Amino acid sequence: MKKHVLEVLSQMDEKVISFITKKCWFFASMEDAWAFTFTGNDLKNQHLIFLSDELLEESPEQIRYTIAHEIGHVILGHRNSVLEMQTKKEIKKQEMEADKFARGWGF
Repeated sequence: MKKHVLEVLSQMDEKVISFITKKCWFFASMEDAWAFTFTGNDLKNQHLIFLSDELLEESPEQIRYTIAHEIGHVILGHRNSVLEMQTKKEIKKQEMEADKFARGWGF
């Protein structure tokens, strides 16, 4: 998984790389999700991106797209729908923005 994260970051600009490497941690996630992102106060404004081992069963393109999508949530300052109540409309908007972010970097 580390290889895929590095491949994604290598295609982004220095500002994004710097922010993500200083403020973001990548971990394996639970079995019921490919990936999700949240910011926890206990981590002093650090971001955690959980990536499921099941994601490794997907194509390299899908893996990189998912990683870029999750980085998009961080860079775009999205709230965590797990910890904060959000409407379906808010969640859909954030997902579309993260998709656009990933596609904007060529994923």
